[in-house]
Amino acid sequence: MKFFALGKNINLREVMISDAEFILTLRTDPKKSQYLSDTPNDVDKQIKFIKNYFDNSTDYYFIITDKANNALGTVRIYDIKDDSFCWGSWIIADNAPQNSAIESALLIYDFGFFALHYSKVHFDVRKANVKVVNFHKRLGATIVREDEINFYFEYDKEKYMIAREKYHRFLPKG
Repeated sequence: MKFFALGKNINLREVMISDAEFILTLRTDPKKSQYLSDTPNDVDKQIKFIKNYFDNSTDYYFIITDKANNALGTVRIYDIKDDSFCWGSWIIADNAPQNSAIESALLIYDFGFFALHYSKVHFDVRKANVKVVNFHKRLGATIVREDEINFYFEYDKEKYMIAREKYHRFLPKG
């Protein structure tokens, strides 16, 4: 098991084949999946997706865990372009502690900006997912374009550093 980011209350560890059922449970939950791309309710296809991930050297697929390694959600880095990374597949389980969303977002930004050394991030959010759109705006991300379904955001390391200072209480000390 490989941990990539150790947070204050949660960690990001690399996905494992044994996570397939947990991921499928999240991705096929009607409430949680309404803003995600469709996922067939087929554990074998999920296992195949994870195996394909292991063959891709530029992607990172994480399980968000508590400190006891209980799975709380998922998040991915993918679609690397020059000096920018994309993150998504961000799903938090209903039983996750209240601050898991903000802490996992900060950890993914820290990983992309500090461990991978990218200077920007790009991502899209469904327009109807108002709560998540507002979350990203509060952190300082900018909508750079839109289509009928999505807002397309960009965010750079300098803006993140301002948000990171504001939300530092959600990160480990040191």
